Formats: sequence, C-alpha cells, structure tokens
Amino acid sequence: MNLEQLTENRVEEALIKLSSTDESHAAWAGQVKYLEEGLKKAKSHSFLLAEGTVAEREAKALSSDKYAQAVQAWTDALKQFKKIDNERNHEMRIIDIWRTLSSNRRQGNM
Repeated sequence: MNLEQLTENRVEEALIKLSSTDESHAAWAGQVKYLEEGLKKAKSHSFLLAEGTVAEREAKALSSDKYAQAVQAWTDALKQFKKIDNERNHEMRIIDIWRTLSSNRRQGNM
C-alpha cells in the first residue's frame, strides 16, 4: 500500500466495512463457540455408544461419522469467522496507520 494514497476517504471506507461486518463477525464467533460444544457432544455420544476399553472407546468416538461431521461443520465455521476477522483486522490496521500518519503530519514530521 502506498501511504500517500491513504486518505480520509479510505479511512471512511474502513469504518464502513467494520460497521457493516459487526453482526456477521459476532454471528460467526458465536457459531464457532456453539460448534465447539457440538464437537464435545458428538464425541461424548459416540464414546457412550462404543464398547471396549476406555482407549478403544475414545478411538472409536474420534473416528465416528458423527464426530467427523461435527469437525467439518466447526472447520467450515472457523474458516468463515477467520476470513471476516482477518478482513476486519486489515481495516483496523488501515485506521491505525492513518492515525499515526495524521499525528506525524500535525507534528510536522512528514
């Protein structure tokens, strides 16, 4: 990014992007937490249905279809959350850089 092109308009775009993604960011964060609990539940359910020693039941639970589906759902949600989170972090960095540049300009350092 060319710092000379970092204008108030770009900062305004960053603020709009942040405000427009607040709800989806929160929703995906909640979904990830919800699905983390689903992972535990799927593992526990499969563990209780399995037979054998504790180690065998654990292995069966972790290799069950139900647990694999829960892992896939959690992974998909985490990818979506991280994508939005990274985009938001990028916009926050834009704002931080603009603040620093503006401060330097006011102090006559640029």
